[in-house]
Amino acid sequence: MENELRDFIVLVFEGYRKRKEEHRLYKKDSLIPEQIITMYYKSNQKPHFKIIYDNFKRYYLYNESRIDQTLLEEERKGLAKAYEYIKSYDFSKQKFDIFIEAMKIHMLLFSECPYPEFGGKLRDGSAVLKNEIIEVPNYEEARSYFQSFIGKDLPKVDFNDPYSIFDYINACIYVTTELIRVQPFNDGNKRTFRALLNLMFKQYNLPPVYVKTKERAEYKDALMKAMKKRDYTSLNQFYYYKICDSIYDLDISEELKKDEEKTYIKK
Repeated sequence: MENELRDFIVLVFEGYRKRKEEHRLYKKDSLIPEQIITMYYKSNQKPHFKIIYDNFKRYYLYNESRIDQTLLEEERKGLAKAYEYIKSYDFSKQKFDIFIEAMKIHMLLFSECPYPEFGGKLRDGSAVLKNEIIEVPNYEEARSYFQSFIGKDLPKVDFNDPYSIFDYINACIYVTTELIRVQPFNDGNKRTFRALLNLMFKQYNLPPVYVKTKERAEYKDALMKAMKKRDYTSLNQFYYYKICDSIYDLDISEELKKDEEKTYIKK
């Protein structure tokens, strides 16, 4: 990673940490995440995704299991397989399709379960979002809506305009949240579409994100606001900060550790 980028983000993260300590993250002030994401995207076109995803899995599998408290050991193994697939996905060689990739991810999530054929099967009955008063469409409408994304393109990022990455991020958040809302699968919708979001992020070299247990309330409130009121302001802002978390936790901090080790060895 370029020294300029690393030093800049370390400096900006002083303000970032202060906001975290004061519980002022995920609010209207978007200056810090926009600065970090823009410079990271602009300066780091080819991050070491294998290393990033290896670091990511340690954080993700723990936190995702805590958020979805009903996960069985077989489902945790399925999560690991889904993210191995995402890690190995090559956009230069594979034709990305929202519907097909979501189906593949769902199949992998349940591939280690006693009835793996459950994976990739669309629901044929009613569905509800647990503990939430929100109208979920019937299975025919859900299927139709999900299938409407077959071959559908997301916004292209203009490499000459680093701010265009936010149009892409927002579109990815919108698509995956709307798919969570319609619940096309009998189970595993949130896990599937959070994983799909990370695959979408990878297309433009954005690191994968994960929601920590202590952030569950912020995430849930922002998600419900988006699904109930179609107001994505809070959810977009939440994810901007989660991208910043991943940039620092999965990439920057690893580089800093290497520098510290080198300094120690020299001494």
